[in-house]
Amino acid sequence: MRKIASSTVSALLAAGALTGCSSTEAATATGAVKESTKPTEPTNPTAPTAKKTTKAGGGLKGGRIGDAGTACALPISFEAPKEWKLTGFTDEDNEFLNKWSGHRSFKAACELSARRTGVIGFIRVYTTQEPGKSPRQVLEKFVAEEKRVSEPQYTETKLGDLPAVEVVYTQRDILLDEPQTRRGLAVKTSKGSTVLHVEGAESDDSKVVIPAYERAKATIRSAT
Repeated sequence: MRKIASSTVSALLAAGALTGCSSTEAATATGAVKESTKPTEPTNPTAPTAKKTTKAGGGLKGGRIGDAGTACALPISFEAPKEWKLTGFTDEDNEFLNKWSGHRSFKAACELSARRTGVIGFIRVYTTQEPGKSPRQVLEKFVAEEKRVSEPQYTETKLGDLPAVEVVYTQRDILLDEPQTRRGLAVKTSKGSTVLHVEGAESDDSKVVIPAYERAKATIRSAT
């Protein structure tokens, strides 16, 4: 049996399997590490192949992720708080996450966690290779794979010199039984599209997570 080391996969098993909640809700729940005895096949053969990583997570070096040689190589690069925990996902993690997250059209690349600051908040990064789709089409597809979503508001923009779109929407959180504000963005490059998605289970996440998200948004550029 293989052990899934990442906190996201563990929490998804602990909460999602028992409550049927969405990827956001399951991933913000607390749970012990579980094991998968029946790996699933990747459901998106067009997604870029996940790069193996031997690090389960750690502090950020230099405060920037995404460039080649970092723990989370992406089509884009951006800055994040150095005290946050960065977790990269392996091929096996992604096979498992495809089943539990609901985002079968995307590959989970990595997760930035604010837990070390005392806040249950995350910025999760996904990639997809769909060259014929605009950033808005990519983000609309991502939101459509979430559950209990209402009032999505999309804004076309440019981040650096890259075409992008941002969304803010409401999602009913079945763990807290209250509406939560979610936000995210999609950026397109010649190497593929990247989605950054803000997730959290506490109202205080806006004090820590949103500034980190805005910092990432302001520093996005094509990866080198």
